[in-house]
Amino acid sequence: MEPAGERMYSGEQTLLVTRPTRLIAFRYYVAAIFFLIVSGTFFLSLVQRFYPGFPAPAIGGWTTNQMIGAVFLFFALVFLLIAELKRKTTRYIITDNKIIREDGILNKNTEMIPYTQLERVDLHQSLSERILKIGTIVVDTGDDSLNIDKVRHPKQVQELLSNRLGRRGWSGQQPGQPPPTTK
Repeated sequence: MEPAGERMYSGEQTLLVTRPTRLIAFRYYVAAIFFLIVSGTFFLSLVQRFYPGFPAPAIGGWTTNQMIGAVFLFFALVFLLIAELKRKTTRYIITDNKIIREDGILNKNTEMIPYTQLERVDLHQSLSERILKIGTIVVDTGDDSLNIDKVRHPKQVQELLSNRLGRRGWSGQQPGQPPPTTK
């Protein structure tokens, strides 16, 4: 991933850089666990124990059960890899001027919303998410919205963004310099 500094102005400060929790890829983890269970049933020959008529010829030193188990194990590993890549390639950056969401490996997607366009910052949490202290922040501009999915401590992130609602954009001043006077 390219550093966030390439999309930031001189003097702009990064307030928060975070990634979603593993629950963003929950369905992939569930699929991986399912394939691991099915793989285990074939490797342990549980199918033959309950259905003795199930064919189990050996091909090249491998039984049919072992080959089928290996295929399901491969699928489980693929789903685990997809889940981790989905989580690792998604990043949220909050600066003192804008919100940035980056995701993707080969097809890179970057969404930026300056604070001047913010209209609402909503927090969505299910009961299980409240227990786990995670949630989704929905940033609304009126025309578009940006989801900051499955982040830890969502109330703090919402508060950080809500304090910047309607804030004027970066004026190009260096930190510590007085603001320009208007007549």
